Amino acid sequence: MTPQPTLERVWYAYLLAVAVVGLAAGGDHVPRADLAAHLALHGGVLAVVVVVHTIAVRRSAAAARPWRVALGIAGLPVVFSAMSWLLPHVHPEPYEYRWLELDRRWFGGDLGDVVAPWLPAWSVELLQLVYAGFYAVPILAGIGAGRGRGAAAFDRAMLALVSGFLASYLGYLLVPTLGPKVVLPFATAVEGLWATAPLRAWIDAAEANPWDCFPSGHTMLTVLSLCLLWRWHRPWFWRLLPPALLLIASTMLLRYHWAIDVLVGAAVAWPWLRLCDWLADRDHWPRVTAAGSAVRPATAAADRC
Repeated sequence: MTPQPTLERVWYAYLLAVAVVGLAAGGDHVPRADLAAHLALHGGVLAVVVVVHTIAVRRSAAAARPWRVALGIAGLPVVFSAMSWLLPHVHPEPYEYRWLELDRRWFGGDLGDVVAPWLPAWSVELLQLVYAGFYAVPILAGIGAGRGRGAAAFDRAMLALVSGFLASYLGYLLVPTLGPKVVLPFATAVEGLWATAPLRAWIDAAEANPWDCFPSGHTMLTVLSLCLLWRWHRPWFWRLLPPALLLIASTMLLRYHWAIDVLVGAAVAWPWLRLCDWLADRDHWPRVTAAGSAVRPATAAADRC
């Protein structure tokens, strides 16, 4: 049977959820022009998704592949940034103070203050560089899957990664949370050497949505990327493992995330990957053989982590 446009269906579900929440949150206190602009932006993304869907159905998954990549690269930052308008209107309570209480209970104080005295400047510099390079991790995971096992593995990896980003964004709708560095000043500064300060300033300026803590998308997508490389390109897994672990640590040590954000982000990565496996199998996406050639679902079993 012809593979179905599973990834586009995930986009549809995400855009519908955001539109419904936007309409529900847009009461009399919200300017109609702001709500209209928010919906129009997502309508523009929807139009592109429809085009990619049409290409996948009328032509082939191979023809849709570069369009799917382009939509992921351009569309994900757009819908993430758009959350900065929506989340203040659906922020029912300050979840960040709940997570602060957990940090203090688990670590005996604010994690940043507990750890900061033990972090030399060079380690802060390294952590900040790794954190700033986060997006390279899922990109390398997708490329590695394709290099290791071919186009079928690349397509499945892209399904897991793009939908994983969208799932983390929906998490922000459920539990919109500010990060530690936004909520309160810390007694001990975490300072690096040369690049730390400009990198922090650049990240703060580029990140339009500050309610993006729960779950930690950095952690979820990093763990998801490691699973994909373990499955389909083991040499790259071992090369990426050290910086990936540093990246996860940096989310807390540099005060971007609460500990619970990281724990939940790591916990949902594997179930999300298995859900994507099920969706792809149900929709007749080619599975991947040990040699990397695509086969029909009825003739081979898919690799698993």
